[in-house]
Amino acid sequence: MNLNTLDFKSISIHVACVATVAIAAGFLLFALTGCGPSNEERIEQAISQPLEAIKAKDEATLASLLSDDAKQQISDIGIDPLTYISAFLDGFDYALGPIDINKDTATVDATITCKTTDSIFTALEQKAKEDFESGASANNTEEQTKSEVAENTLAIINAAAPVKHDPITVTLHKTDKTWSIDPDINGAVLKALQG
Repeated sequence: MNLNTLDFKSISIHVACVATVAIAAGFLLFALTGCGPSNEERIEQAISQPLEAIKAKDEATLASLLSDDAKQQISDIGIDPLTYISAFLDGFDYALGPIDINKDTATVDATITCKTTDSIFTALEQKAKEDFESGASANNTEEQTKSEVAENTLAIINAAAPVKHDPITVTLHKTDKTWSIDPDINGAVLKALQG
């Protein structure tokens, strides 16, 4: 494998992982408001609504999880962005703990089960190293390498096992009758997805 091919593989692996992190950053950037009759129902709906859409792999929701830049990066290595995000979210699930309300602030522990970027990144690095050491694709053209990277990336993401993470405390604030999730949750979700 020549240096250009190795560089291409390394960049492709990096792009795949960066795109996965972009998913995390957009996980809970929805308009999170609840409209149920009781405070508890409004709070549960505010948290569950976007997570249910992710779990159900709603196509519009999946498309919204990736920035245009991330979609382009994924497309550039030969993977359909919706196929990519769908594979990453296989096995996604969540569970909510008891709701604690104190006036206009509430907290709920959410336990997320999902694949992690760390495990995917490690597997991609290992595959690239094995390919390099074996010399199996030493004579590949750039197009063949690109195709191989796309296939390997999807295979590794599909094979990754979802992990049940430690609970994340979700804080919500009430304005009028609407409960909204504190945007600080994005950092906690990102940490969970990284593994």
